[in-house]
Parts: sequence; C-alpha cells; structure tokens
Amino acid sequence: MSDLHTEPDQRHEAPGEHRPAPRQSLLVPVLIVVGLLGLIGAILWFFSRVLLQVEPHVATATALLVAIAIVAILSFAASRRRVTNGSLLMVAVGVIGAGMLLSGIALVVGQSSEEGGAEGPTIAIAAPEGAATSGFDQKALSAPSDTAFTIAFNNQDPGVQHNIVIATGDPVKDPSAEQLFVGDLTTGPIQFDYEVPPIQAGKYVFYCEVHPTTMNGTFTVAAGAPAGGNTENGQVIAAQNIAFDTDTLTFPADTPSTLTFQNNDPGTPHNVAIYTDESLSKNLFTGEIITGVTSTVYQIPAMPEGTYYFHCDVHPNMHGTVTVGTAGGKPGGGGGSSGSGPPPTPSATASASAPASGAPPPTGGASITAQNLAFSPTELSLPAGQPSTITFDNQDSGVQHNIDIFSDSSYTTSVFKGDLVTGVATQDYNVPALDAGTYYFHCDVHPTMTGTITVG
Repeated sequence: MSDLHTEPDQRHEAPGEHRPAPRQSLLVPVLIVVGLLGLIGAILWFFSRVLLQVEPHVATATALLVAIAIVAILSFAASRRRVTNGSLLMVAVGVIGAGMLLSGIALVVGQSSEEGGAEGPTIAIAAPEGAATSGFDQKALSAPSDTAFTIAFNNQDPGVQHNIVIATGDPVKDPSAEQLFVGDLTTGPIQFDYEVPPIQAGKYVFYCEVHPTTMNGTFTVAAGAPAGGNTENGQVIAAQNIAFDTDTLTFPADTPSTLTFQNNDPGTPHNVAIYTDESLSKNLFTGEIITGVTSTVYQIPAMPEGTYYFHCDVHPNMHGTVTVGTAGGKPGGGGGSSGSGPPPTPSATASASAPASGAPPPTGGASITAQNLAFSPTELSLPAGQPSTITFDNQDSGVQHNIDIFSDSSYTTSVFKGDLVTGVATQDYNVPALDAGTYYFHCDVHPTMTGTITVG
C-alpha cells in the first residue's frame, strides 16, 4: 500500500519535459518605466527653460529635433531582442546627450540671431483699467519710417481683451482701410511686445480691434521722427541707452503742464526730477521712478519764468535744461547744462543785411504752417524795433515742431526759441523786438526745416 502513496504536489514528468519558471514580479519593470519617464520629464523641463531664452523660431525647430531624437533612441532600444541594463543605460545617456547637444546649439544660434540684428526703437503704450470707455493712455504715437520697431503694450485691464492695430484709416469711417499691422489679442493684466515691421512714411491711425470707437489715436511715421507716444498737450521725453533723447524741456510760465516720460530701457529704473539749478539745492518736481519698458504722464506744477535744471535721480549723468516761459530761449547752447546769464539781446546779434528779395512786406505779425516735415511759407517778414507775433500752426499729427530764430545761417546764436508744439495744434509765439536785418529759423526737432525772416 505504501507503494501506492504519493505526495499531492508531486507530478511525474515525461522525458524532456521542463517545469515552467516561477513568475517574476512586475514591480521591477514598472519602476524602470516610471524612472525613465521621470528622467525624461526632468530633462524636458530643463530643456524648456532653455527654449524660453531663444527666439520663437529657433525654439520650435530645436524642440522638434529633440522629439525626433528621443523617438529614434527609444525605437532603437525597443527593436533589440532583449532589454538589458545596458539598453536602459543607452536610452538614458542618449536622451540626456541629445537634449544637452541641441540645447547648446539653440543657445548659440538664438544669441547669434539677437546680436546680429539691429535693435529698433521701442514705443510704450498702455490700456489702463476701464480702457474700453476711456481709451489708451496715449492719443498719438510716432515712429521713424522704414525702420522696424517694438510696441511694448501693457494691458492693465483685468479680464478684458485688447490689442493694437495700425491701419491707413479709421475702420469705422472707412471699412476699406488697409491694416498694416494687427497685434495679437491680449487678456489683461499682461505685458506683451509687438514686433512691428518697417512702415513707409505717412499718417496712419491705431486702434484696439475689440473697441475701435473708443480706443484709438493717430500714428505718424516720418523720416527722423522720434519713436514714442505723445499726449495731446505738454512735453514728451524718452530715456534709452541710459540717456535722454533731449537735453531741453520747455513749459509755459505760471501754468500747470504735463510731461510724458517714456522709459525705453528694459529693466532699468529712470525718472525726471526738476531743480532750480545744478546744485540740486531746491527741488521743484520729482517724477515717479518707473522701470522700463513703460511710460507715465507727469503732472508738472506751475513754475515761474526762468531757467532750471532736470536730471534722472537714478542716473544723474542724464540731465538737461528746463526753460519756463518764452523769454528765455536755450541757455548756453544746450549740451545738458543749465547755462548762465540771459540770452543775447536782439540788438547785439541781429545782422544788418538788406531784406531778402521776394519776402512779403513787413507787418505786425506773420503766420506759418508745419506740414509733412516742412514749413510753409519759408520766408517771413516782421517789423523792426517792436515786438511781434508769429502764429504757428503744426499740422503734423503727433509730431513735435517749433521755430527757433538765429542771427545768421550758422544757427549758433539764438535770439528767440518757440515752445515745442505737438501737432495738430496752433500756438502764438510772442517775438521780442528785433533790429532790422535778415534772420534764419529752423525747427529744433527737425533742423532740415528752415526758413528766413526779414525784419525791417
């Protein structure tokens, strides 16, 4: 009977038959896959940081190349008959190597592209909260012609979409107006840079595509025109490359005014502060320090007639002269100093040459227009020995012009400097008494705009 007893788990095996191997745990393969995915994810995260530092087209091409490299490496590893530790190590090293190699190439190509191109001017403009009804913070923009530029757009309107469109005309009045540039819609609050291609000289409009009837303004593109924004009244000054774009500001006497300040230095703080003189012993106005690229409008208090000094409190080497009133002119010939002493008197500087032929007969005043960066007429007549008035009509929308009168054609000695006027606007210049002779005038912003004045 004992011969018939067998253990329950014992089996008789036929010759050549093998017992199956015990089932392996699935934990190890799962951990390997999860570890590889984690490694790849970490590499891709690092890789994404690199892509953010280069231009968009370089980032896109690099990302595609890395994706192709990863797929090729994994396909090669999967095609092998056995997955060994060596295969897994090859996958890890291949993915890391491809990511590092292509990241380095992307940085080199992206930086070379940035260094190779000339940096164009930047225009700062904002859509403040409630802009859908109140409009942009700038009513007029200007830029040099045939030059690419950047519009630094600050949409400060929470949850509201805005953008900037540049067109040949008002889309409401002229539906056929051509759109020269259409910026991407942005939902505030957000800051976004629009890269605008070169635009030919001309008068255009800009507006928000979503709110064209309330958010709009004029856009002037002209040769030599300053890049920036302008309000309808007051002065405009810009900071770029740690320097102001002008060393002279003029304001009316005993009257509050505005100063639009545009900081075009990315990440750099600037402001405008006005003092009685270079000693900084008495402060007349201190503007808020703003970090570029952005702009702000300073409310300048009423100041008595005279000559003052302004600078940036952060970078005192950025400075210039403030002339309040029409009697001063540009002391010391500019150059960023406050100057000393009164301007030369007309009797001491006027030439005694005969009246120019063809000039209109002398009267008690004259009128002149600035349009398309040119004066009309270019010959004026004023009476000798008595004050007179020049009515100046600036028809160049968003562009600053003035009339500066000099004693001779060298344009070195100014006998009268008119306030800068941002078009479209008209202003009367009260010219002091001048001796008989021929004088020469130009626009300080566009010195190619010239003419002569016959006094007699």
